[in-house]
Amino acid sequence: MGEDRRLLIFLGRNCALGIAAGWLLLAALIHGNVGGLGDLLFGNGLELTGLLLVAAGFAVTFGSLAMATAVFLLPRD
Repeated sequence: MGEDRRLLIFLGRNCALGIAAGWLLLAALIHGNVGGLGDLLFGNGLELTGLLLVAAGFAVTFGSLAMATAVFLLPRD
């Protein structure tokens, strides 16, 4: 059971790093108003809903990308 636990911790850590990187990129995109993203998110009455949907999308995308990259880069013995 120890190997399984180590793999889950490894994947969880990489997922958390991917989510943090995605949210950091999202914050930069919103702050820079790239493509009018900041205006689209905060220009109506549904700021929280829009932000949560975009943040969830970035979390899923970047978290899974980080986990997949970590698995592909595992050493093969």
